[in-house]
This record gives sequence, C-alpha cells and structure tokens, in this order.
Amino acid sequence: MRSRVIDLIITMVRHIRTGNSIHEIKPDQFSEYDKSEVSAAYSWVLQKHQAGELDKPGQKSLTKGQRILHHAERMLITREAYGYLIELFNIGIIDSDAMESIIENSMMNNFDKITLEKMKELVARHVFGKDSAKKPGGIYLSGNERVN
Repeated sequence: MRSRVIDLIITMVRHIRTGNSIHEIKPDQFSEYDKSEVSAAYSWVLQKHQAGELDKPGQKSLTKGQRILHHAERMLITREAYGYLIELFNIGIIDSDAMESIIENSMMNNFDKITLEKMKELVARHVFGKDSAKKPGGIYLSGNERVN
C-alpha cells in the first residue's frame, strides 16, 4: 500500500510542477486507488506544499551535486531503481540525505538486485517509516487505514 501512496505523491507533485494548483487535484482522478491511499498522499503533498518544500523545482539539485553510484552499488541497484531515486530527488520528495540513507539501506540489507519494485518499497519505508512518524507532521501508514 505504501508504495502506491508514493506513486500517488509523484503524480500529484508532477501536477503541481506543471503549474497547476494543488487545489485542482480532484480525488476522483484516482479511482483505481483506495480512499485512504489518496487521502494519505494528498495530506503529505499538502503538508509539504504549505511548508514551501514543493515551490522551487530543481532547487535541491542545483545546490548539491548529483549522487553517483559506486561500482558495487551499480552492481546491486538497477538503472530503473536508481532513475526512480533521481526522479524523487529532483521533484523534491526526498532530499540528498534521504537518498543516501536509502542507498545505504539497500546495500546493507539486500543480496539480490534492487529492482524498481524493491526500491519503491525502500522509499516508502523511508518516507512513511517509524522515524518519520516521530517527526513533527510525520505520517505513518500501517496498511490497514480506512477513510469514512
């Protein structure tokens, strides 16, 4: 469920990046998702938007260099998975510290190739994990939420 919420967040942030208002996002655009998934994604995007963290596209990538994978990391992380991380970084969903942490976790905890699906799980765990719930405004999803 959490990786589906990340997919929704990406779609919503892209919508904002194209110059549309966050208030133009309509829940019925996402009929293939559960209401709880749409609600969680919209809440996260709204929270980041209100904090001004989604206002300047590409600003993070201008202030710090692009993360290049070491040879051992390239052997384990597929191009698609790494490209996914770069996209999340460039649109502001993760910062450079989060990107580094996700890469480190993928190297330490896996012996198989990190595919796009595995990377989505790692990102979701990082964004919605227990550590983010302790932060002010953190959102923690356990996977069994219901929206009435």
